[in-house]
Amino acid sequence: MAKTNSTIRTFFLLGFLLPLLNRTCVCSAEESGEESDLYCLKSIKDSLEDPLNSLGSWDFNDATVDFICRLPGIECWNAAENKVINIMLANMGLIGEFPRSIRYCTCLTGLDLSGNKLYGTIPSDISAIVGSVTTLDLSNNAFSGVIPPDIANCQYLNVLKLDNNDLEVEIPSSIGHLLRLKMFSVANNYLTGPVPTFVSERISAESFANNPDLCGKPLKECEHYEDSWIWKHIDRASFIKAFVVGWVLVQSLALVYRLFQFPTKAIEKIVSLNIWKLRRKELLISGSEGDLSSQHKIQKLEKFVARMSLKELQNATSDFSEDYLVGTGMLGKVYKAILPNGWTLAIKKLNGWEDLEDEFVSEITTLGGLKHRNLLPLIGFCSEKQERLLVYKYMPNGSLHEWLHLNKGKPKILDFPRRVKIAVGIAKGLACLHHGYKLHVTHGSISTRCILLDQNLEPKISNFWEAKVWSNNDTALSWSLFPVAEYSGSGSYKQDIYCFGIVLLELVTGKEPHELTTSRNLFDHSPCLLDADIDFLGKGINDLILRFLELACECVKFFPNERPTMLQVYDKLNTISQGRNDD
Repeated sequence: MAKTNSTIRTFFLLGFLLPLLNRTCVCSAEESGEESDLYCLKSIKDSLEDPLNSLGSWDFNDATVDFICRLPGIECWNAAENKVINIMLANMGLIGEFPRSIRYCTCLTGLDLSGNKLYGTIPSDISAIVGSVTTLDLSNNAFSGVIPPDIANCQYLNVLKLDNNDLEVEIPSSIGHLLRLKMFSVANNYLTGPVPTFVSERISAESFANNPDLCGKPLKECEHYEDSWIWKHIDRASFIKAFVVGWVLVQSLALVYRLFQFPTKAIEKIVSLNIWKLRRKELLISGSEGDLSSQHKIQKLEKFVARMSLKELQNATSDFSEDYLVGTGMLGKVYKAILPNGWTLAIKKLNGWEDLEDEFVSEITTLGGLKHRNLLPLIGFCSEKQERLLVYKYMPNGSLHEWLHLNKGKPKILDFPRRVKIAVGIAKGLACLHHGYKLHVTHGSISTRCILLDQNLEPKISNFWEAKVWSNNDTALSWSLFPVAEYSGSGSYKQDIYCFGIVLLELVTGKEPHELTTSRNLFDHSPCLLDADIDFLGKGINDLILRFLELACECVKFFPNERPTMLQVYDKLNTISQGRNDD
């Protein structure tokens, strides 16, 4: 018996140690650690912009044996050889895409690139680059696109942090199969759908916070018929319409039958129905049914975004103290709030003396239903004690209008390439609203005041008070919550394009909208470099500036049908941003 137990223990230890031994053998079999890892670090430094000179002390002319191991942010297996075990480059202000050359650090077990300004997508073959890491931290960057399913092939992962990026679509379910995973976070992204089922039960709800429509344990239960936003608002709406039409038809036929077969009873029922309608109308006028109607509306709004308590928001702002006030708009005041869990939010408190119910509902049903990296994330709302509050993700860099017109130092930071990038982001968001869904959305009042900038100066479109939602036949929808005025033809889309044209002119000229519309004939003048901000000229980009101006003038043409679509505008801006001439 003892011998059997000993044998079992031996097999158990071998099963545990063999993977580790295998990794060591693979690492040792690679080319010279000094040569491979040296190339790895050189390539990382060359591939990233380093405005803070954080890697300035990475001197590769040092001839000593262990000089790599003394570089800032680098840890080695031991001092006798230059084999990198950890690369820790957090909060160094580095700019660029994910450095694929990391794959040449063949014995790497830890990678921390958090808190930089890295952008682009996470490599789809990530396991071929960092397949042996136990810690991978890419949080607090600007990575976009999807989380690659291949990340689940990094089988040794204990820690995976992807929070505070611009990642979209679903979390690959295969990540839940990582047996060693103890810490996982994707908070503050644009992820949707069910969360993976993890082997570890340590993954908490906070790991998924501030994503649009994630569901499943430990979050809310997933509803199988609500797999996507479009299904939620298109298919269900179509189903309800078809059901109502069918029900009305059946009831009408039944009524006709009863009128002919049982006229007395049918007449009595019709009279009773009219009496009930009269009584209900009296109840509505007296207000006794008002609370029920309000609660029903709130329940519908909760399907778009989370409802938050007034007390919680009061505590986060010291009862809306002036110390927390960061801005005042036409419809209310905006307060900055830091929750106990560390989240920073912007709370918009609507004016109590105005009837802003339609605007309140419009903001929730548009921003709460549509998710895109260039739309301001709506976190929640509060409708309590006559108070109407909207809770957003906080944008630390304020509005584009402030950068262009209110702070004399800030416009200098926004060089022309940065302004083009901002314009591309705005156009991408608007193109998604106009063309990206079966339910199209028109904003109605695009301006630099409603374009907010995040920590990476990525634009976020806000203020959807006047937004309209349209179906394929351009019929405005009411969402069954509030009336929407109908626009004729494509006028509402062209209005957005005109307003965006004004934004483009502001970006390239630095002038306020009223200056643009009064100084010259906005519709008739041909684009001229004299219109551009003088700081941009003479730097080898005059041709790009002229093309930018030409596009702006196309957007503000007098006749709406002569203006391009938002998708065409986005494509042209994309071409300009890449310095190409595809005309």
